[in-house]
Amino acid sequence: MTETPSPEDVVLPLRDRLPEYLVTFGIGWAVILTVGVGVWLFTAASLVEGVAYVALAAGVLLLLAGGASGGGYTSLGLGAAGALFGSRQLADDDYDDPDVRRGSIRRANAMDRLRKGLRPEKNPRAFWQVVAGFINLGTAFSLLIGFGG
Repeated sequence: MTETPSPEDVVLPLRDRLPEYLVTFGIGWAVILTVGVGVWLFTAASLVEGVAYVALAAGVLLLLAGGASGGGYTSLGLGAAGALFGSRQLADDDYDDPDVRRGSIRRANAMDRLRKGLRPEKNPRAFWQVVAGFINLGTAFSLLIGFGG
């Protein structure tokens, strides 16, 4: 009895995911430039410095988010919080319930969340978040070194 994976669990090839990643990266840089202009207008920083500082902050946030989700620390933290605050424990026969398997019941066994966090699955989105974080950091440092003075 093999179950067909849900569309959310299927990982598409990179050529199919890359346009979405590039659009998201472009939107991120549009936000960085917009906030950088705001930093330039409302502080004593130059335009290049304002954009570079915002790119540094965005790069650090992307590295943290990608590392946390790729390393399984997000589900590990949720499982630990659930164990600490006494989330509802599901009985073994509750897993036969289709609502539980579909994920419509959000509270899963806290120990299962901890186990899942200790052995995270492949997460290509987290990998590309980290790559984007390094690109943002590299661009910010290049701007500061090249134009910042």
